[in-house]
Amino acid sequence: MMSKSKNNKNKHLHPASILYFIVTAAKESVSFIWIFPLLVLFVHEQMSDQIPTVVIGVVACGFLLMMFLVIAFLKWRAFTYEIGDKVIYIRSGLFVIKKRWVTPDRIQSIDSTIRIYDHLLSTRSLTLELAGADEASITMSCISSEEEQHIRATLQMHLEIDSKDSNHESIIQLSKNDLILHSFLSPKFGIILTILSLGLLKYWDMMREVDHNTLFTYLSSWFGTNWIITTIVLILLISFVLSLLLTFGSDYHFYMKKNSKGELEIEQGLFEKKHRTISPDRIQAIQIIERPLHRLLGYVSIQAVVIRNSKDEQHEKTISILPLIKKAKASSILESFTGYEQSRDLHPLTKGATFHYIVLPFIVGLLITVPIILFVPTHYRYFASIVPVALLSLGWMEYRKMSWNQGDHYLTVQYGILSRKTVIIKRGRIQWVSIRQTTLQERKQLASIKIMIASGKENVKYSLNHIPSDAALRIYQNTLKT
Repeated sequence: MMSKSKNNKNKHLHPASILYFIVTAAKESVSFIWIFPLLVLFVHEQMSDQIPTVVIGVVACGFLLMMFLVIAFLKWRAFTYEIGDKVIYIRSGLFVIKKRWVTPDRIQSIDSTIRIYDHLLSTRSLTLELAGADEASITMSCISSEEEQHIRATLQMHLEIDSKDSNHESIIQLSKNDLILHSFLSPKFGIILTILSLGLLKYWDMMREVDHNTLFTYLSSWFGTNWIITTIVLILLISFVLSLLLTFGSDYHFYMKKNSKGELEIEQGLFEKKHRTISPDRIQAIQIIERPLHRLLGYVSIQAVVIRNSKDEQHEKTISILPLIKKAKASSILESFTGYEQSRDLHPLTKGATFHYIVLPFIVGLLITVPIILFVPTHYRYFASIVPVALLSLGWMEYRKMSWNQGDHYLTVQYGILSRKTVIIKRGRIQWVSIRQTTLQERKQLASIKIMIASGKENVKYSLNHIPSDAALRIYQNTLKT
């Protein structure tokens, strides 16, 4: 058994880390906290005549908060760590005591996060990603920057993001202009715009029933006869400003570099600063995403499918490693930073697949449209004729975008409908692959193949549907090679 250092006594985290343990306790109680409202409802039914409902609610919420606070305090007291010679000894747990020795050979990455309260205390949180299965991550909340450097030095994971000797070609930063463009092209803008528009329309519908259009009366008096156009422009502007604030909050001072170990170091965030370390061995696949506006302006975003053991990130399937970059530079950046090579010679689908992508969706659309036109009495039934045309168009776009290439070292898959995604998978990263062939596909010498790669709790799956059967077999056989 490893010996602990006599020079470093057991240390507690900063008392502010109790906030982190409160959030952790709340997340862990999700599976059984539904019992608590039932108990409150039972007490309300039995004693509502003696105790006011408001008092019952206040007492119940106070008890719940006090319970979380007590559990968080006990967890904070139980969590201690000791830094030794190339090892960190961590002790945690209330009813079940866990003792873990963290050594450099078990470390996959050390990620740091500076939350809002960390700015006030000059602290940060470290997440130690360990090689293992269950609970293979440890979060040390609210430690000082000196303690972070000490831990990194002990585990031989030095922070090199501020090194002056770094090669400028191995560093990428997003400027403020890039962030402004990124916020406009981001899906956040469309989501916020949709929410504001639907909310305004819902308000108009509700006020019309009571004949009290207060808001619209004010708008017409403020902006005059062109108040409708002015309101639309105002909604667009508000959506853009909110999207810009969200983008600056998540991606401000985005910084990516490749350190001397070949690892990617990514730092980003305004109020909550995150510093991530991604080793090449953790990258399972690379995704290049081209949304409609991105394609129009020649930009893409790059994501990585990474093996993660952290509880806070296991639900995420991908990590954004470049939120916005010129498409012309994407291939060279990928190769220099990750070693992944994007194939340009992609094989399109054959004409035999048009039935599955175009003809069959059109037939399904007709089967939906005809009964609606025949049996729905209103004039709105004729709008159903859009369904087969829409399904045909979507199938045609999917047919045009689907392509692939199986190289010696990488499998490249391209797919999508409105957006186009290009996935690059390195040989040896595929967990399993399956081939399916229906009778109709067999006649046209087609087959479908499904590929799965590891990520968090949910594995990431990709499908190549209705490709030539010999190509599907070649992809399957290639996954068997090491």
